[in-house]
Amino acid sequence: MALRRVLTSLLAFALIAIPSLSSAQGTGSIRGRVTDATSGVPLVGAQVRVEGTTVGTQTGADGTYIISGAPVGSRILTVRRVGYSPQRVSLNVLTSGATQNFPLRAVSTTLNEVVVTALGETTQQRSLGTAQQSVKGPEIAETQRENFINALQGRIAGVNVVSTSGVPGASSSITIRGISSISSSNQPLMIIDGLPLDNKTLNTGVLASDAPGSATAFSNRGVDFTNRAADLNPEDIENLVVLKGPEASALYGIDAANGAIVITTKRGKAGKGGIEYSNSFRMESTNARPEIQRVYQPSAVGSTTFQYFGAPYPAGTVFYDNIDGFFQTAVTQKHNLAFSGASPDNRINYRVATSSTNQQGVIPSNKYNRINVTGASQAQVKSWLNTDLSMAYTFADNRQSWKGEGGPLLGLLVWPSTD
Repeated sequence: MALRRVLTSLLAFALIAIPSLSSAQGTGSIRGRVTDATSGVPLVGAQVRVEGTTVGTQTGADGTYIISGAPVGSRILTVRRVGYSPQRVSLNVLTSGATQNFPLRAVSTTLNEVVVTALGETTQQRSLGTAQQSVKGPEIAETQRENFINALQGRIAGVNVVSTSGVPGASSSITIRGISSISSSNQPLMIIDGLPLDNKTLNTGVLASDAPGSATAFSNRGVDFTNRAADLNPEDIENLVVLKGPEASALYGIDAANGAIVITTKRGKAGKGGIEYSNSFRMESTNARPEIQRVYQPSAVGSTTFQYFGAPYPAGTVFYDNIDGFFQTAVTQKHNLAFSGASPDNRINYRVATSSTNQQGVIPSNKYNRINVTGASQAQVKSWLNTDLSMAYTFADNRQSWKGEGGPLLGLLVWPSTD
């Protein structure tokens, strides 16, 4: 009888405790609004999270947020946003929900950026007396530019990048703080892993014509050769530092009178070895094409043909679209493969990479193909001896169409569009 009373008491206690336990382990929702404490403007993108859990969200365009599935009970809610002081608030979460608003105060943030100096050493930027800015390699690679020089436009103050055209392999020139010479080159000195690179370009359109009346003369071809900085694969860049002003010439001499661009390529890192592969595909087509009138025929006066000044075309004339039938949809594809590794103490590291770039133009004969093979290795042989070896091989094949009188567009405009 006593045992029966004990079992009955335990069963009654379990029936009372289970609902209480279920209630204690329930969840609720938290909602509210994050605003600027001074202006009251809603803040978008603020991170709101329940401490000690993985439950969180971010504010929308109106500054509001809703967190579902928050554990009930006394909790600490944190909110963070770049440029504002973070807040931590304790609140009681009920199954029916809770509300918490956050007025954040703006604060100024200064980052201690680390840059690579001209001598290959790393230091904090604020400790240097030179004007310089840096761009990380992944930021350049994400632009998907074949010529990484074009990726610097708009990213560094005082840097101006000009591309000769949009055809595959078109060269790009770069100037820092404007033009300083009317007779010499205005481009900065390129330094890649401590070695100088000549980034000068050659445009045949500025050469004296070898046959002024010929459509095949240099002056009518207008073909420029790709600048040599385009030979570098953007995926191989670890960091890029732009040195401005006369301080660059103090480090590299008169060749850096227009500034200098110091590029550090990737190396192997401890704990990050392995195989990396990436690819990308892009399709391009012409957006606007000239419209050709189809009312009047061409006529000739003497030996010269005057287009579109003849008699009207007869009714029912069949026309051919020379322009639409000529241009093509251009496909660009890139493939990057890299092998890297390092010893556990990083005394020895290595990286070997290769890439293939195939860029077509909207003109069938235009293309730019590039193959890169790079290798780099660092080793600390002794406490007083470090070695840094690197090699690079580039094969580029650039085919551009003529411009001016020998260009394809002018030929398409004057080519007969009827039988």
